[in-house]
Amino acid sequence: MQSSYINKNYQAEDKPAVIQLYKNLMEYHSDIIYWWPGPQNNWNNVYCVFYKDLMIAKGQIETINIIPANHSTNATHLIFFNIKLHSKWEDDNELRNLLYKNILERANLMKEKLPSQFPVKLCAGNFASEAKDNAYLESMGFEHFKSLYWMHCDLDNLVPQSTLIIPSIFVKQWDIETRAEELSYLQAEQKIWPDDPTSIEKLLEYKSKPFWKAVTAFYNDEIIGSIMVWKEIQEDIGTIENVFVKPRWRNHGIASHLITEGLHYLKDCNLSKAQLLVETENESALKLYRSLSFETIKEERRYWIDL
Repeated sequence: MQSSYINKNYQAEDKPAVIQLYKNLMEYHSDIIYWWPGPQNNWNNVYCVFYKDLMIAKGQIETINIIPANHSTNATHLIFFNIKLHSKWEDDNELRNLLYKNILERANLMKEKLPSQFPVKLCAGNFASEAKDNAYLESMGFEHFKSLYWMHCDLDNLVPQSTLIIPSIFVKQWDIETRAEELSYLQAEQKIWPDDPTSIEKLLEYKSKPFWKAVTAFYNDEIIGSIMVWKEIQEDIGTIENVFVKPRWRNHGIASHLITEGLHYLKDCNLSKAQLLVETENESALKLYRSLSFETIKEERRYWIDL
């Protein structure tokens, strides 16, 4: 490790260097998962290494999901991190070790603030093509626990909007404005994913994204299905996330209808593409998304260790 390296937290004046690092990586790699520093209250979670005036590496960490203290099932807190190295230094695992040390120290501080009755996993995700980053994780004892397909849809070639004809069901673009509405949504979603519930903090983060909406189906006043849509901050692409339909309402075309409504909404926001992630082994979801013109673009591999 060279003594001329400077290892520090991200600051506002580092923005051009972060952009330059991204451009370097995109020049040498077709696909990368690259995190942007985000708002100022996140900068303590962003670590940068400089050689002279050049940012040669960046690491970030974020608590992706916090399990509420009163949650009743076996669930796990998830803390994710992302480390990226300039192309000239991508073989330097000592440099990765420097950032990983920062990440691990920060992860343990984050762990102390989480409800202690639930275990904590430290996680990372890279595209399958990011072989050196994945090899480093495996060398550090991380276990590959799942893979995801990134799927894209061209919004200029959408299927027509459908009409869902089921008595007493209505669909709306929902802003989930009040705390009572937030809790109502979270309670409905947690019945679908009891071991991986969305926290109120994560919901608020979703709601802060550009053009965010929940496209939600109701039976009378009961939430029976929903998706979220928004625009990615650094890209002119829409995202579809948190797709669910309650079991007794499946196989009625509700998921297809919600996704189609969401895609048309994103197109109305002047976006040309939409993306979503799906587990590679979820055959029913893959069949649905392909029927709506989504195509598999790339594969992400996710790893974790116990913290």
